[in-house]
Amino acid sequence: MFALFAIKGNAQNPELTEFRASQLETLSEKKDNEPEDDTYETDMENFRRHPLNINAATEEDLIQLHLLNAAQVRNFFAYSKLLGPLLSLHELQAVPGWDLETIRLVLPYILVGRDESLYSAMRDRWKGGDATLLIRTGRIIEKSSGYDKPLNPGAEYYTGSPMKLFLRYTYNYKQLMAFGFGAEKDAGEPFFRGSRRDGFDFYSFHFFMQRLGIIRALAIGDITVNMGQGLIQWQTISFTKSSQVSAIKREAPCIRPYHSAGEFNFHRGLGISLQKGKWEGSFFISSRKISTNLKTDTAGREEIFSSFENSGYHRTPAEIADRNNNLQVAYGGNIRFSGNQFMVGFNCIYFNFKRSFQKRDEPYNVFSLKGNKLADYSIDYSFSRGNLYLFGEFAIDNRRSLACVHGALISMNEKINLVFLYRNISPSFQSLYSDAFTESSLPNNEKGLYAGLTWRPVAGLQLNLYYDLYLFPWLKYKVDAPSAGRELMIHSTYQPAKIWHFSTLYKYEIKTGNTQLANVGTHGLETVVKQRWRIDTEYLISRTFSFSSRMEFVWMNVPRPVPAQGFLGMAGFSFRKSGISGNMAVTVFETSDYDTRIYAYEQDLLYNFSLPAYFGKGIHYYINLHRDFSRMKLTSTNRLKLQGWIKWGQTFYPGTHSIGSGLDKIAGNRKSEIKMQVLVQWRQ
Repeated sequence: MFALFAIKGNAQNPELTEFRASQLETLSEKKDNEPEDDTYETDMENFRRHPLNINAATEEDLIQLHLLNAAQVRNFFAYSKLLGPLLSLHELQAVPGWDLETIRLVLPYILVGRDESLYSAMRDRWKGGDATLLIRTGRIIEKSSGYDKPLNPGAEYYTGSPMKLFLRYTYNYKQLMAFGFGAEKDAGEPFFRGSRRDGFDFYSFHFFMQRLGIIRALAIGDITVNMGQGLIQWQTISFTKSSQVSAIKREAPCIRPYHSAGEFNFHRGLGISLQKGKWEGSFFISSRKISTNLKTDTAGREEIFSSFENSGYHRTPAEIADRNNNLQVAYGGNIRFSGNQFMVGFNCIYFNFKRSFQKRDEPYNVFSLKGNKLADYSIDYSFSRGNLYLFGEFAIDNRRSLACVHGALISMNEKINLVFLYRNISPSFQSLYSDAFTESSLPNNEKGLYAGLTWRPVAGLQLNLYYDLYLFPWLKYKVDAPSAGRELMIHSTYQPAKIWHFSTLYKYEIKTGNTQLANVGTHGLETVVKQRWRIDTEYLISRTFSFSSRMEFVWMNVPRPVPAQGFLGMAGFSFRKSGISGNMAVTVFETSDYDTRIYAYEQDLLYNFSLPAYFGKGIHYYINLHRDFSRMKLTSTNRLKLQGWIKWGQTFYPGTHSIGSGLDKIAGNRKSEIKMQVLVQWRQ
């Protein structure tokens, strides 16, 4: 049944749904939480509403599509330089490296127009753009124990209501100028009372413009900064190992505005990018208060902080006490030179904190960051010649610890692409807000070699394969000795016709970690083998209805009598007709424990992610409805667009008496959640 019927989302473009879902699931598993940066989604929605004129596009424009690798972007501009502007989208088939699957992905977001400049005077950008007001709310229906105020005055509890609330206004003129503000309150945080008498827990503001003469980009307020291959700084959402095996190179503009709900991974200040000929320089300065865990040093005289509070939660008295208790000043930039076939750049970044940083005194923390200052420097490069594209980054911190990442993308012919990536990062190398292509969540204490293959033997069939071999020269959290691992993934997709799509994925992973023996100071290591097998199908019945399915199996072999395992099956349907669309799904899951959890992407409200981690035994279902009220002729002008979403989800855990633990513990065997969102768009 699951192999025949189920839903994953967009009935019109199943390849794009799987493309996004695969990367987001891998990211959630690596970070162990759902991503909050919705720049990925807002960029795609902007391009969908206002397709990019590919004849006037820049390299950064194509990068922001999030659908093309570096070699494909370079090949397009080499083709345009040789043969001139495109006359038709059909001509994309002649661009080296642009296969039919890639073209299908990008078609909804591009068009072929006159090769005209996107330059527009500053005074003309304040009108004629799109204004958007987004209001989103939601809550868990069942009451958790944290909302019961304890009798013991020293006990922790949630000081606010269980309602979540997010508000954002943005103005965007052809992506040449954008500004707006946002506000967010998490569940359990006070709202216009207690410690937050000024309302929301988090406020955000951004102003951004680009292409004003020598000024390539200017950002004021909340910004993200991206450099090189992420060894010293990368704050835009990025992906690691997934079924998109060739997505190994970090690609994003250096300075970008930040307007998401996450409260940690951004800077607050001023950023500017300048360009003159083949030279480009980007610089930024930031000063913002951050939340940290404070304690006194061993002498009991000075306050230090042992970790960053990156969750953004300020619900309990302890979390509120940690809120914005430290000052972070950051500044830096990069300078790069771009030739016809190569690019080289120099990057640097400096951090200064009001208080000193000192992690817990544990063996795996011997090389961790200490003090109140950090400096990182790097040189990154890229080189292309024919069907070969090379890139990489060398980095060093202020303690002279080294790190490097080097990669290659090779197009053997129209059917075969190869990718390779080598990384070597010292155990003592330290960086903040960084995100390189590594096995670990941060670039530190790792050596590895990654190799990937994409093969398209016949039309409609594609095979993706990668093998990654890595080792950790020093200790890690819950790993009391140097360790190693390797991973193999095979993913194939088959689409003989537009109405049917099938894919299967197999992943084999070996890692070493601590044994589970109790009451020992230092653990020995044991080898854990984890296998995963997934089947996805989607069938488009008509322009209105589609069905799709998913099954996933997980096996873990550990040195214990009974191996751990898990299963997930998802089924449902989606529909779209006359301004009304929606999707429904039912998920059945059963896993041995949290280590065999399965992340499954499900369609959610626009600009919002839902990637629950299923573990234990249960049944989950959701209903997600969308209504475009603009088609109801509520107004006589088409300048106003009003849309609404509502989503209901519920999970049952048969045979259990409670769900969760600690302050999130819910009595009973069910957990229900409702979300609502309103989006108003108008032309100013």
